[in-house]
Amino acid sequence: MTNKQIEKLDANWVMNRKSRHHGLEPIRQALKDIQNPQNNLKIIHVAGTNGKGSTVNYCKDILVSLGFQVGTFTSPHLEEHYDRIRINGKWIAENRFNTYLNDLFEIIEKYDLGMFEIALLIALVYFNDEKVDYVLLEVGVGGRLDNTNVIENPVLEIITSIGLDHMRILGNRYQQIAYEKAGIIKKRSTVVVSGRVNDTAKRIIQYVAHEKQANCIFSFYQKRSSHTFEVFNTTYEIQGGSYQKRNAALALYAIHALGFDVTNDVVKEAVYQSKWLGRFEKISDEPLVYVDGAHNVEGMMACVEAMKEVSDHWIGVFAALKDKQTEEMYQILQEACEEVIICEFDNHRIQHIEEYDKQAMKIKDYKEAIDYAIKKDKSVIITGSLYFVSLVRKYLYE
Repeated sequence: MTNKQIEKLDANWVMNRKSRHHGLEPIRQALKDIQNPQNNLKIIHVAGTNGKGSTVNYCKDILVSLGFQVGTFTSPHLEEHYDRIRINGKWIAENRFNTYLNDLFEIIEKYDLGMFEIALLIALVYFNDEKVDYVLLEVGVGGRLDNTNVIENPVLEIITSIGLDHMRILGNRYQQIAYEKAGIIKKRSTVVVSGRVNDTAKRIIQYVAHEKQANCIFSFYQKRSSHTFEVFNTTYEIQGGSYQKRNAALALYAIHALGFDVTNDVVKEAVYQSKWLGRFEKISDEPLVYVDGAHNVEGMMACVEAMKEVSDHWIGVFAALKDKQTEEMYQILQEACEEVIICEFDNHRIQHIEEYDKQAMKIKDYKEAIDYAIKKDKSVIITGSLYFVSLVRKYLYE
């Protein structure tokens, strides 16, 4: 055991490994050293600005309802680091994760892998060892240069949405962001894209698909009510935020593109029962409290759309990271609420409360802000960063 390995290897050790920003070659070489487990897997690769986690979850639940064993890799984690890596919705066990971490330690050190790369490496080995039928692999950031893009032969690609987020990395125009997301499209593959992407993004995705000789399918649904919609001449019902209709419809198109019948009652029930925690998730009825990881402008607009279906009297609690469009997000939320309290949580990227508009209501400690909001006898929405929502859920459930 090396001196470096004297420290305990666990999820905390992994989370303290910052992203290395050293390109795809290190993770590619690491996978090669362990005989490329990803090449044995049927992988569905999922990119997009918003809706990735929800779409992955709908796809997983539909495939499980059809009798398959399904691995999912998502980020960031919502409850524990292990929840990034799941089979049929169940997290990888802590001792199993730590065993893989110890087994792969020399390779991790050899290629100086960061947190996301380590989680990806463990996920692919685990899914291969468990011989899952399908893997739903969610992109971290972008697509073209994301570590998950070491996958060479996915059975399908999905693009959920194109919005302005991670602009320092991906660019600040829809064309640039669409090009980065479309970077997951492989030669002669099939990509299923949300029909809600704007025309500018659509043209870029179609161009890349054409260059790669890939089949490009756009999803489409007919709204029937706030929580029902129709695709393939079949009506489906969802729970959660009304905006989930677009993610559910996209998932149905994706599984249909794999060649499966998605119009039967088993699939309809799977769509109805599917819930992705942290996305317009109801925490309590009295008082009515929701949390939503609306971590960018498009996400906040979707959150507000869902809020309007539920209540006319909202009080908001908001905290976000400074590399997001925080002012725009705050304004969108403020217009939908009678009052919004801005707060902070412990994160080196946090936007501090004094950086917001002087007129805004501010309570620095997020727990105090939530307690204040709940006493107001109105519907409460707690939103902003996904990291914030993770902390809030823990606090409220405790």
